[in-house]
Amino acid sequence: MKKILPLLIGTFLSLQAQVLDAIAIDVEGEPITTLEIQAVQQKLKMSKQAAVETLIKDRLEKSAIKKANIQISHEEIQAKVNAIASSKGLSQSKMKEILSEKGLTWESYIEQLKTEMEKERFFQEVILSTIERPSDDELQDYYNTHQAEFSNAPRQMSLVSYSSDSAENLQQAIANPMQPTSGVNKKNILASSNEMSPALLNLIESTEVNSFTKPVNTGKGFVAYYVKSKGSGQGSFAAVKNAVAARWVQEQRVQAGKDFLNKLKSNANIRVIRL
Repeated sequence: MKKILPLLIGTFLSLQAQVLDAIAIDVEGEPITTLEIQAVQQKLKMSKQAAVETLIKDRLEKSAIKKANIQISHEEIQAKVNAIASSKGLSQSKMKEILSEKGLTWESYIEQLKTEMEKERFFQEVILSTIERPSDDELQDYYNTHQAEFSNAPRQMSLVSYSSDSAENLQQAIANPMQPTSGVNKKNILASSNEMSPALLNLIESTEVNSFTKPVNTGKGFVAYYVKSKGSGQGSFAAVKNAVAARWVQEQRVQAGKDFLNKLKSNANIRVIRL
């Protein structure tokens, strides 16, 4: 009996280990294990149900990518790696070192990167192709419904800068803008409000259209701006049309992704074995 007991205990522990890492869900022939669910729960700090939905989404996307025959070449992956390394100011060897310190292998990193590139290409070629370019009327309707969200949207401002080493010459140019003034340089500027420093934007905003700002000492000379316009319509649809279009497209991208996933899910063969 004493000899049999260790065998029984070993068998029990083996069965328990199998249950702990058993297949929980089958998605189109792709398994999701109980350990995967637990790992996603812990890593992303989410509920069990949220982890299950995340993994089902992952499997559905992988299945759809496979069916669409999306291919990413080795050269494309290497180019992406080079771009990432360059953006972070790192060499490839340094990237490998950093990943190793985090407990990640280079092979697993490349595999993850390849998967993300496949998903992005699939999204661009299959999902985004279903989004039609919005008409001006559609964008106008969207703007009318979300006006408050565009109150601080970037605007193109038309200015003329007057710069000089002499405050006196600059004042003379401001007093007689139609006449050339020695020592004063004039330059037409088309600037986006979100690219201006807060100080300059406040200066422009506090100046009426068709008027000069007060001269500013830049430390290297003096400059004043003639404000031709602050953006078409001063916050109207025409002034923020590009921002409206960008927001509309972003929302359509998100919705198209959700719709596509829901369609995949409704048509997929998902079999729950144990949870």
